[in-house]
Amino acid sequence: MGRLWLCVLILAALLGPAAPQETMKAKIWAQPPAPTKYHQLMLICEVTGDHGPQEFLWEKEGSPVPLQRGPDSILLIPSFNKTHVGTYTCTATSTQGRAVASYTLWINDLGSSVFVFPQESKTAHVQVTLELELPLNNFSVCLRSFTDLTRPYSLFSYATKKQSNEILLFKPKPGQYELIVGDKILSFTVPISVGESEHICFSWESSTGIVGFWFNGKPWPRKGVQKGYTVGVPAYIVLGQDQDSFGGSFDAQQSFVGEISSVYMWDTGISNSGVRAAMYNSPKQTPIFGWRNFPYKIVGEVYLKP
Repeated sequence: MGRLWLCVLILAALLGPAAPQETMKAKIWAQPPAPTKYHQLMLICEVTGDHGPQEFLWEKEGSPVPLQRGPDSILLIPSFNKTHVGTYTCTATSTQGRAVASYTLWINDLGSSVFVFPQESKTAHVQVTLELELPLNNFSVCLRSFTDLTRPYSLFSYATKKQSNEILLFKPKPGQYELIVGDKILSFTVPISVGESEHICFSWESSTGIVGFWFNGKPWPRKGVQKGYTVGVPAYIVLGQDQDSFGGSFDAQQSFVGEISSVYMWDTGISNSGVRAAMYNSPKQTPIFGWRNFPYKIVGEVYLKP
């Protein structure tokens, strides 16, 4: 009997107290985060606290029947449009129980509107209110601007807590644009024009560091910077200011005055035809975010006008 108790005590000491079980939770996230009309969209039901949910039930608020039931955690929408706007729920079920998550799809089509930055400011900007889930090994950014500024100014600033100049589209003077990736600068010379609308696109790929640049739809000779770099997340993205810290430390002398519109960002490269399509707000590729469904918050004196 003594030996039996000894074995029990040794076994209990080896095993120790049972580890507390993690609560099963569910979260829905979209890919791309800001879906564009007539492009493919995936809603992904991510479950933590359980290694093998057996069933995912997808429903939409107001719909009398379930959209999808089975082992697939992804709800695929082949061509997103206004009929898909609404609140979706995912119920994940396993032997441990169940977890429910909800997600609201929206469309904020800015169409022919523009953001107007009426005067120099150390605070006024437009924040892109989007949470990126994954770091970027490739990206493309396109936008249109209209200004008569001759001093330096920032158009698009993407900052992380580790690096304020992860991505920066900057114009130091008429006739020159700069792309900064991971605090490394690359310059492109363009025809000098003051008081004329200008459309620009930049693309960058980590594997080669190659940067593409398009000015008013025309490609420039490619250059290279930051081969092997990865653009981090989470990010704070703004229009019209240069971030010197995450979400702030703006300099009024680098602020934008004028109009910005047709802003798009992709996590891929872009072709000549893709640039031309973006110029007319009809993107061929699915953007991370874009003008036809733009997630934004205005801070300070900036106006959205037709």
